[in-house]
Amino acid sequence: MTKAVRQYRNIVYAYADRFRPPVLVDQHVALATPVQCPQVPGLLEQAMGTADMPMDEQCLTLNVFFPDSPTALLPVLVWIHGGAFTNGTGNASWYDGSNLASRGCVVVAVNYRLGSFGFTGHADVGLQDQIAALTWVRNNIQRFGGDADNVTIFGESAGGCSVVALYASPSARSLFHRGWAMSPSLGQLRTLSRADESKQRLLADLQASSLSDIDTTPHSDMIASQGRLLRDPKDVVTMFSPTVGGDVVAANAHDLIAQDERPLVLGTMRDESRLWVALNPSASSLTQEAVLTEFESRFGDSTHHAWNAYQSLRPGSSPAQMLAAMQSDESFRVPAWRVVDARDKAGCATWKYFFTWPTPVFDGILGACHGLDIPFVFDNVDAPNVEHFIGVSPAHRHLADTLAGALLKFAANANPGWHPTNGTRTVLRVDERNETVVDLERELYDLWVR
Repeated sequence: MTKAVRQYRNIVYAYADRFRPPVLVDQHVALATPVQCPQVPGLLEQAMGTADMPMDEQCLTLNVFFPDSPTALLPVLVWIHGGAFTNGTGNASWYDGSNLASRGCVVVAVNYRLGSFGFTGHADVGLQDQIAALTWVRNNIQRFGGDADNVTIFGESAGGCSVVALYASPSARSLFHRGWAMSPSLGQLRTLSRADESKQRLLADLQASSLSDIDTTPHSDMIASQGRLLRDPKDVVTMFSPTVGGDVVAANAHDLIAQDERPLVLGTMRDESRLWVALNPSASSLTQEAVLTEFESRFGDSTHHAWNAYQSLRPGSSPAQMLAAMQSDESFRVPAWRVVDARDKAGCATWKYFFTWPTPVFDGILGACHGLDIPFVFDNVDAPNVEHFIGVSPAHRHLADTLAGALLKFAANANPGWHPTNGTRTVLRVDERNETVVDLERELYDLWVR
C-alpha cells in the first residue's frame, strides 16, 4: 500500500566559500526558491527543464521526501545526481522522491559543487559537500522518520562514480551502510598529476597564479573558462572530477572499494553511449572502416574476433552503433566488471544488473541508453518531459516495480532480491521480462578483462 508523502525542499545543509571545505549547518534553514550550482547545463538537464533555474555558489541544499506518520524509523536513500561532475542538480523533477518514498522509505536528493568550483586541485570539495550532506542526514534525518543507522547512497553516472568513490573515503566510512551505483563513470577517477595539470590549466586560462587570485572572479567567467577547457574531447572526462590520493579519496582506493564489506549494487545499460552517438551529426557518416580503426586501437590482433563478437551480440547495428557498443563497454561495463571481480575475490557482497529494455522514442535509435533507468528507479514514469525519453509502453510499470522495488528491498534488507555475483558473474537482466543470467555475454568480457 502506498503512503501519503510529505516533503521539505531547499534545506541548506552547509555553506562554503569558493574552493573551501563546506561548513555544516545544524539548524533547519531553507531557501525560499531552488537554486542550482553554477554550470553549463547538459543534455539531460535541458530535458529535465532545469536549464533556466537560478545559479548561486551558495547551492548546498537538499530535498527530503518522507511518508506521513510512519510507525517506525524507515530506511534512508540519499541520491547523488550525475552530470559528469560539471552539471546537474538534485532539484530536477525526475529526481522527485515522492513516489519512491511512498513505498516506505525516506529519500534525500542533494546538490554539491560542480566543475571548477567543486573539483579544482586535490581538495575535491564537491565530494566534501556530499560527505557534509551525509553528515547532515546522520544528525537530522530522524526528525523526518528516517533511520540514521540505515542509509543507502545511490546515484547515476557521475553520481554512481561518487557512490563508489565514497567507499574509498575514510571520512565517509560511518555515514552510509550500502550503495547502489547506476552506470558509474569510474573512468573519471583521476590521478594527482592530472588534478595538478587541470588546476594549472584553469589558472593559466584565467591569467592567475593561485586560487586566491580567482576567489572573487565572477562565476560566469569561471564557467566560461571551464567551457574553453572542456572543448578538447580528451579532457572532458578528468578535467574536473574526483582525485585518487587527494583529500577525500584514499590513494589505495581500488583496494578499499574491493575489500569494503558494505553491500554494493552496480547497474549498467546495454547501450550507454548511443545517447551521444545519436546526437552527433557526424555519426551518420561513419564508415565501417573508420569504426574498425577504433576497434583496432583497442583490440589489436584480436580486432577481427572482437568485431564478430559485437556483431553477433548487437545484430543490425550501424557502424555508429557498433562504435557506441564498444564505447559503452569501455567506459561503463568494463570498469564495473573489474570492481565486481575484485569484490568477489575479497568475498564482499555485490550484485549486478544489466538494463536492456530499449526506449521506443526516435524509432528506437537510443536503445537502452545512458540514464534511461533513472525514471524507473524513482518510479517517475509520469514526471514532466520524461515521456520524451522513455516513450509510451506497457513495460513501464514492470520496469519501475523492478528497479524501485529492488532498491527498496536493498535499502531495507541489504539484498535487492536476486542472486549476488559470487564469482560467477551472475546478473539480473532487466527488460520486459527479467531473467537472472550467469556469465552473461562472456565473449565480450573475455575481450576486455584478461
